[in-house]
Amino acid sequence: MLRVAFALLFGSLTASLVQAQPMPEAAAQLAARISSLAERRTTVSLEFQNLTALPAAELSSFRTALEEELRKAGLEPAGAQSETRLRVTISENARGLLLVAVVNSGDHRQVAMLPWIAPPPAGTNQRVRISLQPVREQSETILDILLLDSGSQLLVLSPNKVSSYRLAAGAWTAAGIAAVSWARPLPRDPRGRLEYLANMLHIYVPGATCTGLLAPEFKAACAPGNEPWSDGHFVTDRNFLESDGVKGAFYTAAAGWRASSDGRILDRAGQPLAGSEEWGSEIAGIQNPCKTGELVLASKAGDAEEDQIRVYEIVDGQAAAVSQPAPLPGPVQALWPAETPGQVTLVIRNSKTGNYEASRLGVACAE
Repeated sequence: MLRVAFALLFGSLTASLVQAQPMPEAAAQLAARISSLAERRTTVSLEFQNLTALPAAELSSFRTALEEELRKAGLEPAGAQSETRLRVTISENARGLLLVAVVNSGDHRQVAMLPWIAPPPAGTNQRVRISLQPVREQSETILDILLLDSGSQLLVLSPNKVSSYRLAAGAWTAAGIAAVSWARPLPRDPRGRLEYLANMLHIYVPGATCTGLLAPEFKAACAPGNEPWSDGHFVTDRNFLESDGVKGAFYTAAAGWRASSDGRILDRAGQPLAGSEEWGSEIAGIQNPCKTGELVLASKAGDAEEDQIRVYEIVDGQAAAVSQPAPLPGPVQALWPAETPGQVTLVIRNSKTGNYEASRLGVACAE
């Protein structure tokens, strides 16, 4: 009877998906798993099958690297038939490549698998640097901000009002308050969005939508309901979004991808983004300053007193970091596209002071 054994370690599977691996590292890991299935000092006949769009040159390089690692492990690859036969297949799915090695020896058939997220080819991305401009710090919760009138007017959305400020002598001076009232209490972790379109202020929170005027009187009127805006619409009594044609609920969206409520980064059809395993729930798109296209700013996964923002480029369905992480003194509370192209609104809560800090993020080509 044919006996089959699988050498698939789930802990290693998870670890392998955290970040991209250079080709030599993937070859060494696969060779180690193969050597655990075959007797040492054995000659094996090696056959390759490529079920991906991996170029022939890269496939040849991987085969050469694997053969070298197999020799280090005490196995001698050979083209001729031998009692031990090794077949390596490279396939792929939405998360990346999957390396499958089948070792046949007599009536024994054993399988080793290794997921592989290959780094993007050299030269496909341009490194960028992040700039951060503080705008407003306060003890009251900040949900979103708007900068209007060439940056001389600031609107700050809090859980129960919109505050207006004017820039005078380098400082923000209070200029008015528009009180708002919601049909239902906001969720425990409130979220909200400000937009200014066609001389009208629009305010979006879970369960209510408001419109307002800045002049001649600063005021806003609210009504129950979740009107759609650029990314989708809030869900009543929840702090996440939904959108027509998008599978599942999500927190934020960028470049066609969404930070879903189950912790994954998905496309509109619900397929995951390779290389995004370390992303948090706050993401935002920003114009690439180095070439045509859009980059993604993403917070870090996990709950911690400190956080970070990093810039990623998505190439062929895989995310690759193109900046150094920018450390933050507290967790990200909001990350929204700004009204100014090339900028993103960032709100954190400083873990030491407890204050909310709103800033504007930008990116520039690294020198």
